[in-house]
Amino acid sequence: MFRAVALGYFASEIVDQLRTTGIYDDINFVYCHTDKRLLMAHGNDEDKHILLINKTQCREAIHSDNDLMSILVTDLYEDCSQQYAVEIMYELWSYADRTYCFAIIPFYAGGKRGTAIEVFKGITDCSDLTILQDNLKQGEDVFFINWNCGTVHLLELILSHPNKGLSLERGELPFGAWATEKQAHMALLAMYSNNRKMRRYYKAGTFSFHETTHEY
Repeated sequence: MFRAVALGYFASEIVDQLRTTGIYDDINFVYCHTDKRLLMAHGNDEDKHILLINKTQCREAIHSDNDLMSILVTDLYEDCSQQYAVEIMYELWSYADRTYCFAIIPFYAGGKRGTAIEVFKGITDCSDLTILQDNLKQGEDVFFINWNCGTVHLLELILSHPNKGLSLERGELPFGAWATEKQAHMALLAMYSNNRKMRRYYKAGTFSFHETTHEY
């Protein structure tokens, strides 16, 4: 019903941190990487692990008949993310009712920053709502080892929603399959601006929110 895909080592670290915050029995977790050793360092035996080889294999391996909601988490610095993020996002978009992406541009992106921005543009074409964390805009009170905590907190707010997919008023769910893009966008902005854990990131402008650029 719900799927969370972690692409790359740092995204997998984020998803693993997320899973220590609560119980997510209704979510299928998928880990992807081009390095088998790094791939198997995350998740557990019940999760799906995909060793990425080429774009065709990537699309076939990530495919599902249907998901109400799919989320991709990726750090745009990593080579595997720059190579496969758009392909995975497109495949998720092709079958899921709603697709979201959490993308991170790390402080240390250096010469890869331009490429990361281009990948981000490709992602927004397929994602209903893309959340970009720019670590150059982290608050001064955020220590470097906690740079990804903001993404963990936002994911927790979304995936821990008590009624996702189950409420009789499904159209009002902020991140359910039946919410409109506008409802989802407004709900996430409200979470971001009002939640105590997100206050420092909101003040620093760490996160930006981008609706799909896809033209139907």
